[in-house]
Amino acid sequence: MPALFRFVLLSLLTLIPAWAHAADPTTDRIDKIFAAWDKPDTPGAALAVVRDGKIFYSRGYGLANLEHAARNTPATVFHAASVSKQFTAFAIQLLAQDGKLSLDDEVRKHVPELQLPGPAITIRHLLHHTSGLRDQWSLLMLAGLRLDDVITEGDILGLLWQQRQLNFRPGEEDLYSNSGYTLLGLIVKRVSGQSLAAFAKDRIFDPLGMKDTHFHERYGALVRGRAASYRQRGEAWETVALSYSNVGATSLLTTVEDLARWSTNLGSGQVGGAAVNAAMRKRGRLNSGRTINYASGMVIGQYRGLAMAEHSGSDAGYRAHLLHFDQPQVGVLVLGNAASLNASELARRVADVVLEGTPGLEPARSHPPEMELQASDLSSWLGDYEMRPGFVLSFTRDGNRLAVQATGQPKFPMFASADNSFFTKAFEAAVTFDKPARYGAAATSATWRQNGRELPLRRITPEVPDSPSLQACTGDFYSSELRTLYQLQLQAGKLMVRYPRGILELRPVDREVFNAGFPLGTLHMQRSSTGACDGFAVNTGRVRNLQFVRVSLPQ
Repeated sequence: MPALFRFVLLSLLTLIPAWAHAADPTTDRIDKIFAAWDKPDTPGAALAVVRDGKIFYSRGYGLANLEHAARNTPATVFHAASVSKQFTAFAIQLLAQDGKLSLDDEVRKHVPELQLPGPAITIRHLLHHTSGLRDQWSLLMLAGLRLDDVITEGDILGLLWQQRQLNFRPGEEDLYSNSGYTLLGLIVKRVSGQSLAAFAKDRIFDPLGMKDTHFHERYGALVRGRAASYRQRGEAWETVALSYSNVGATSLLTTVEDLARWSTNLGSGQVGGAAVNAAMRKRGRLNSGRTINYASGMVIGQYRGLAMAEHSGSDAGYRAHLLHFDQPQVGVLVLGNAASLNASELARRVADVVLEGTPGLEPARSHPPEMELQASDLSSWLGDYEMRPGFVLSFTRDGNRLAVQATGQPKFPMFASADNSFFTKAFEAAVTFDKPARYGAAATSATWRQNGRELPLRRITPEVPDSPSLQACTGDFYSSELRTLYQLQLQAGKLMVRYPRGILELRPVDREVFNAGFPLGTLHMQRSSTGACDGFAVNTGRVRNLQFVRVSLPQ
């Protein structure tokens, strides 16, 4: 064979994707899992399965760009959202191994701008989401920004420097906080003398051959082969802007092929060694001594009886999930560019196929079959249910389906598994309502199941304040921690809140508590002895007790 012809033939062979080879029963089953996304006119996903240090299977599904009909492939670059956090944590662990910092350092040793009274917050608290820091995305939205605005590191840090209260005493609870990981990225920069992007490139990405991975510091920088971000509105797809110019909590751009190299490193310790890998898996411990399931940017637990580490990610229309097993050495990496794509569920279904026959593998748990209900069948469950003071789950009707919205969070559809039980597909959670004694009456309680925990819910019946009581809460209110003004006003007998980027109705829970929905959560009125509202506290779930006080502005 002539040398030139042989070279051309070999070059063409390297371009043939893995899925183009002879049909394989295992890979056929995997492809069927992604069948809903394997279409020529929808966004979709990329998948890689790594086993014993080698990519066993990789493929793209759907389109990376709908306008240019560019397909998703294993080499397509996606925004990985919160999957970024484990890389930020790994950088911190490398610096700890270098002796440049200690995980028990007080954060203010490296970030003196953080002015919060009370017990010290340590780097370890930031890694495990036990710091009590209010979440940056909630703070930004409360201040009037939208998540599709250009959001810089300076925007986030400016808000964090203004905070004077925590959600809770450090170490008392675990509550997910993106703020902690933005601060960890800043600590990497100050301790190493390099930006997080440069440090991660030199110490993680280049040594592992992750040539298409980087922390994206400026939203406008061009990235070859990047998937666009989409969501569905009715029958049509539309782009969803993502303009982040901040790193640490998010903004890792990567491919499933590169994540396969990272998953392999989680087993081999090629970079960092066994000590750093062990440190990454060390779960957080609360002041009470209770161990939580979150470690350094990874959730540590079991799936079907096998030890695993995982993390998901969700920003704009991007979805991501990394699922890693040590025994056997298996990694499942899913990156997607559709807001309705459930990367976590897809990764688990692929793992079910790949792990089949593994010793010790427990039977798979699957969603119960979906039931078709009529809109009238939902009436007993509709309403507001309190999980804890200030945190409410609102169940509403969306056609023939139930929908759930937690305080300060977006709304998600739920699917019926029984006439009184429903589950979500966007994340792993379910609710069972306690049936009332009389058919058609309203349920008074329910049980919410999420992350292996069962949480009781209690129906709360709105107490509608009279008009003078509502009038007493109108006026201008200011938060020094946001540097933001809210105006409360009456419109057609309803109390409304005007904030910098919108106006929302305040639905009364009782005389003192009002539900504003997303993104403001609940407002807890603070009245004087005369009944006038001197201020209120905002609670969104990841922001607690954010104070606003009444102010008098010149007319």
